[in-house]
Formats: sequence, C-alpha cells, structure tokens
Amino acid sequence: MQISLTRLRTDNIIVSTALLLFSAVAFPLLVHLIPPYQGIPMGAYLLPMFYVPFIAIGLYRFKPAIFIALMAPMISFLISGNPQLGFMGILTLEVLLFTCMAAALMASSVRWVAAPLAYVGAKIVSSGLLFVWPLIPATPWEFFSNSLMNGAPGIFILLLVNIAVLRFPIKKHG
Repeated sequence: MQISLTRLRTDNIIVSTALLLFSAVAFPLLVHLIPPYQGIPMGAYLLPMFYVPFIAIGLYRFKPAIFIALMAPMISFLISGNPQLGFMGILTLEVLLFTCMAAALMASSVRWVAAPLAYVGAKIVSSGLLFVWPLIPATPWEFFSNSLMNGAPGIFILLLVNIAVLRFPIKKHG
C-alpha cells in the first residue's frame, strides 16, 4: 500500500507540473496576442512569465517551480520564436533567478512581498550581467529602469498573486 500511495503522489506531482508548465507557456503566448502599447509588447507590462513559477512555489515548492522556470521560456521560444534569442537568454536567467529568490523569500518574514522583491532582485542581477555579457542592445541602467517602469502593472499583479498564494494555501506536495 505504501508503494501505491507514493506512486500516486509522484504521478500527481508529474501531471500537475506538466499542467503548470503548459500554463506557463500558454499564458504568456495569449498575453502577447494583445496588441503592443506604444510599441512595447504587453508581456513587458504584465510579466506573465513570472506568475506560474511563483504559483508552483506555493503549490509544490522549489523543484517543480525551477523546472517550469527553466523550460517555459525555451518552449515558448521554440513554439513562437519569441522572445528574440538574445532576450530569451536573459529572460530565462531572470525567471530562474526570480524563482530561486522567491522560494527563499517565501521562507522569510517578507513572504507577503516575496514575488515583487524577487522580480526586482532578478532584474538587478540580470542588468548587472549586461556589463559583462551584453545580450541585448541596451545599457544596464536603461534595461533596469525600463523594465521597472514598464513592468509596474505586472509587479502589482505579482503582488496580488503573492497574496493569493499565501491567503489561500493549498496543501503542499513534495
């Protein structure tokens, strides 16, 4: 009986992770169907790539979340060709950093603002990396400041997702 329960729990986590990964790819693709505002894609405003990894932290902790954070930008790129290759590299790094930082912050006293803080932290690191590895044609400061200004609505949505994950906890798996 113990083996069956363990297998059932593992199968459930695998299926749930697959569904979350599908959501992490599909939702940003849907957001990018919205016409750009002032020439800027809606994903830069709403930050949809960051929601599902954070929800995965709330549901399943770190391992499934980091898997989703690693795979979603790459699968999205393979399906749609977006984001552009250079930005795909930096976005993947940011989502991975965000997931690591958010998981750590969720275990701290600032868990109520873990997602927004993790986003800003990931942007600081990725912007600093542009000094060494200029993947995109922007200065590090320009990239950082534009990301925060354009992404303000998405940062607010991340705060709401963060509060929802904490307010309506679901029994953790794994």
